[in-house]
Amino acid sequence: MDLSKLNKEQKTAVEHRKGPLLVLSGAGTGKTRVLTSRFVYIVKNLNVKFNKIIAVTFTNKAANEIKERVNLELQSSIDTPWIGTFHSIFAKFLRKHSNLVKLKSNFTILDIEDQKKLLKQVLDYCKIEKDINEGIYHNEIQNLKDNKILFYENKKISKFSSIERLDDIYSFYQQRLIEINAVDFGDILLHSYTILFNNEDIRNSYQKFIEHILIDEFQDTNLIQYDLIKLILNSNKNLFCVGDDDQSIYAWRGANIENIINFPKEFNSPVVRLTKNYRSNSSILEAAACIISNNKNRLGKDLVSFNKNIPDQKINLNSFYSQEEESLWISDNISKKFQDDNSIGVLVRLTAQMRSIEDKFIKYALPYEIIGGPRFFDRKEIKDILAYLKLANSFKDDLSFERVINLPKRGVGDQSVKLIIDNAREKKLSFFESLELLYNDNNLPGSLMLKTKPFIEIIKKTSDLINKTTLEDIGIFIIEESGYLKMLENEKNKLKQVENESRIDNLKEFVNALSEFENLDDFLEHVGLVNENQKKTHSNSVKLMTLHAAKGLEFDHVYLPGWEEGIFPSSRALEQNSSKSLEEERRLAYVGITRAKFDLNLSYATSRYTYGMNNYSLPSRFLNEISNIEKNSSNTIEDHSEFNLTKKITSDNIQLSPGKKRMLEFLKKNTK
Repeated sequence: MDLSKLNKEQKTAVEHRKGPLLVLSGAGTGKTRVLTSRFVYIVKNLNVKFNKIIAVTFTNKAANEIKERVNLELQSSIDTPWIGTFHSIFAKFLRKHSNLVKLKSNFTILDIEDQKKLLKQVLDYCKIEKDINEGIYHNEIQNLKDNKILFYENKKISKFSSIERLDDIYSFYQQRLIEINAVDFGDILLHSYTILFNNEDIRNSYQKFIEHILIDEFQDTNLIQYDLIKLILNSNKNLFCVGDDDQSIYAWRGANIENIINFPKEFNSPVVRLTKNYRSNSSILEAAACIISNNKNRLGKDLVSFNKNIPDQKINLNSFYSQEEESLWISDNISKKFQDDNSIGVLVRLTAQMRSIEDKFIKYALPYEIIGGPRFFDRKEIKDILAYLKLANSFKDDLSFERVINLPKRGVGDQSVKLIIDNAREKKLSFFESLELLYNDNNLPGSLMLKTKPFIEIIKKTSDLINKTTLEDIGIFIIEESGYLKMLENEKNKLKQVENESRIDNLKEFVNALSEFENLDDFLEHVGLVNENQKKTHSNSVKLMTLHAAKGLEFDHVYLPGWEEGIFPSSRALEQNSSKSLEEERRLAYVGITRAKFDLNLSYATSRYTYGMNNYSLPSRFLNEISNIEKNSSNTIEDHSEFNLTKKITSDNIQLSPGKKRMLEFLKKNTK
């Protein structure tokens, strides 16, 4: 094995003899090469059989990459079940010992859609009629499993979640899974943990067989994943963990940063820091260090640029009056740089920011794709409100009727919908016309009359408002009067649905989109063209994504828009007012900055038009933490005159709030 390609730090990690080791691998420092080289070194130099090594990753792509590199180094085709994701590795373990948790070895792994279908059956059986859909229960049950809480631990369940009767639902759901010989993703790890914890003989056999364990992206492990690994760890504690505490950004889905922070003390382990960065220039690394150094809960390291082929270029900061100007400038600037052989990424904190940027990309005929999620107009909440609009615009839109007749839930079940559809077919009417006729003729059951009356009224009222008021007002009317916004807020506040904050932001941005059109037909045509545009394929495209989806990627040119208080850091982090949430936001900023190789563009808008109101913004506190931003006159609001679509801010035409004064002081300081 040729170790000459490794730098001194990488070589030290790879040649570690035995016992635990934490490899603190900064962004762009070659962690995959180290992990792969370590695997090969254990086989060749420590004379350990490859099937006695576990290498755990978080994605199938990473697992396949490790397998390919190991095969290349060993010049063979190794076939081992122990290189893969946590779920793929322990699914094999579970099949071998399935009888211990009342399963057969040929159990089925249900996908999310089937899990929700099964939960819907359970909810019907338990006669749960509240306005909580099966998706909410699904998330809560998966969270319980990630925290090692079993279905019969009622006290722990009630302490963990405020949802009524969750213990009953969880219990019946697990019973049904066993009855149909199936598991969900949470079961794969929880059943495996239960088997290992309760069966000493099995635990000992794996501890004796497995000689080394390698974990990639260690900072992303949650409670059950880490505890599972520790159960099969042998007496030599040969645990080789590669990760970066500064890139721990998944607390919202259970990742526990304390796993990596506490590792050196927990195992009395040495730490090897990989600090030579082969991706970014020194300006980008300096900016990233400026921000992340403000975090207290970190192990610490200083990255140094070691790629002489990367151009040395200063970081740009641009300010704009509105998000529309910001999006327009980004698109214009990208159009000047776009080539088939370069890579460009636009990374946003909130999905709602994408809408304006997508629109401008289309106007500039820039090929783009969304990474890690649907396009703006394909998001569920947007399609739901669009369905209301379409139905109000045309009572004959049966597809839209079916989508929203019971959304939010109003007690109109499948049998009721069948009654409406059968009548429509018999009388050759649209579904909405059928419902209206049945209602007017009093041919619906009494309870259904009450449940459908508000729905009929809102569709009729919305239809009447078309061409009489602005689309913006119509959008707000539907979102609020339909109960859709209330549904999302209830789920967010009472059921801890964190993602609903993003969904609410998306609806507000949807209203902004409506405000840009004179009539509904033009808007619906625009939506259709946006969706049609994405069907075209290109050899290269601009990548648009959230900061969370950007982890692990790199680009020649990176744009980070929306660096404002309330967007980045997010309003949720500010509301929590805790160092923990703010440090996670700062790590997210670190990830975003370190995606860039040499061209990094930060920007913010001094005002954002949201849900019918113009809100003034304060630049992100993170900007004040960066000492090496390019500060010159080209970055002032006034110098972006060709992108100024609206009236500029002056102290003469508005009454300055304290926040506005601070913002202007910031601009003055940063544009000298």
